[in-house]
Amino acid sequence: MTARVPRLFADITAMLEDMHAVAVEGQRLDNSPDMQKALNCLLRSRTATVDASLASIARKLGDGHD
Repeated sequence: MTARVPRLFADITAMLEDMHAVAVEGQRLDNSPDMQKALNCLLRSRTATVDASLASIARKLGDGHD
């Protein structure tokens, strides 16, 4: 395992924690539709970033089975 892999897992953990906070905010009943759209966009973007980080881990570990 390369030294970078644990760091990637730490980065993913931080992103998931941030995404949790965004998802909780999205549950508020008083959010405007624009706020809901912004929160959705943020979650989609972060999901793509997490996916890219997972793919990077797989490449570093020599796993070609994404």
